[in-house]
Amino acid sequence: MYLTRTFINPRRQGAVRYLGSPQLVHASVLQAFPRTPPTDAAAGPRVLWRLDTDDWRRPVLWMVSPDKPDLHHVVDPYGWPASDAPFESREYAPLLDRIAEGHRYVFRATVNPTKTQPGKLKEGLEDEGRRERGTVVPLVGADSQIGWFADRARGWGFELLRSSAPLPVTALAGDGAEPEMAYAVETRDSRKLRFWRSAAKSRPVVIRTVTLEGLLRVTDPEAFRRTLTGGIGRAKAYGCGLVTLASAHR
Repeated sequence: MYLTRTFINPRRQGAVRYLGSPQLVHASVLQAFPRTPPTDAAAGPRVLWRLDTDDWRRPVLWMVSPDKPDLHHVVDPYGWPASDAPFESREYAPLLDRIAEGHRYVFRATVNPTKTQPGKLKEGLEDEGRRERGTVVPLVGADSQIGWFADRARGWGFELLRSSAPLPVTALAGDGAEPEMAYAVETRDSRKLRFWRSAAKSRPVVIRTVTLEGLLRVTDPEAFRRTLTGGIGRAKAYGCGLVTLASAHR
């Protein structure tokens, strides 16, 4: 496995269009390999990517992949081809091997939090099993998005840490209860993306994403490794699901 990053120069011709089209980025990521890379986490490690645009002067494209990518086709038109390191790849195994239960990390992830609304009962039928197919809808608002992430964290091999700031009184269990602490997680970017999969533009793809950053503690090292190499949630092909880590005090 490899962790790769390259910086995008938004002043290059076409770079703004590239940054605004998850379909273009997805295609360029797949073109970084001589053979079609795996995109199904059920089959093992897959290709994941994420765009960080905190600094619009130098947005960053991150990738995790089973094979080492060649990103010259991205760097030449959209990046910084004259730099000493137009893109950098590092082996991911040393990080994966160090992961152990109880380790704490600062994490960042762009995700697509959703919920499924039950479908309507088919006309004339009372049987709950004969409902129409449910509708997947995005979750909006920081509380709902962070709650979605926290509820699924155990299955991904970690738990979110709490901050020192208590939740508002309205969120407490009742009189005399110990104040519940908020999660040490912040939303960095929330977007509604609208784009087309092909030039035909018959129907746009619309997804809502949010970037979360905070503190986690590993509870299941093996599950956490699968999370780091297979991604989390929906819309992985469009820049969601990649979790990156930085050291935190244990």
